[in-house]
Amino acid sequence: MPKVLLVEDDPQISKSLKMSLSFSGFDVSVAENIADGWDHASKNIFDILLLDVNLPDGSGLDLCKKVRAMGQNVPILFLSARTDEAIVVEGMNLGAEDYIRKPFGTEELKVRMNKAMKRADPEKNVVAYGPLKLSLEKRTVSLHEQPITLGKREFDILTILAKKAGEVVSREQILGLLEPNSELYDRTIDSHMSHLRRKMRDAGKDEIQILPVYGVGYRLLWKQVT
Repeated sequence: MPKVLLVEDDPQISKSLKMSLSFSGFDVSVAENIADGWDHASKNIFDILLLDVNLPDGSGLDLCKKVRAMGQNVPILFLSARTDEAIVVEGMNLGAEDYIRKPFGTEELKVRMNKAMKRADPEKNVVAYGPLKLSLEKRTVSLHEQPITLGKREFDILTILAKKAGEVVSREQILGLLEPNSELYDRTIDSHMSHLRRKMRDAGKDEIQILPVYGVGYRLLWKQVT
């Protein structure tokens, strides 16, 4: 189920779009302003972003800049009633896949969304969270473009955490997502996690943190530098 972030301050539009997209099989999260949109985008991994241009606390263009600066290559579509060419050009130059003028039909939007996600398909092999990037095909990890050497299990565990960045992932979930029939136990996971946390700490000076949640599991968090 593709995950969508919709940043739209008009409650009628956001409610209607969420209902229509959800009915078509999309998992839609809604934010009403840039601050909430950034909170969602920086803590979660989405398949596509739908951004209004005029928002109560600024421009959706600024949110697009922040997302791109974070290293995310997620497809971005602007939805706006503004038709001036300069805004359209700026949005596209910032890396947006498309600019859709309001009013628009929901079926047209879905077609454009699916095309944008299809074009971005190669990026499915990359998981990015802040300055952290994992190439699933090459099985490489980098932090601020600097490589980090991980063992096989460490890479697999970090991938699981990065795909659910910001969420608590239980030991049972980790065990279930690793290779079946392998002899892994809670204490083995904890041992791998200890080595992984040390390597991440050495590489990022605690910017990317793997936090234990007592009695449950672990959570990957990006400690943003302000």
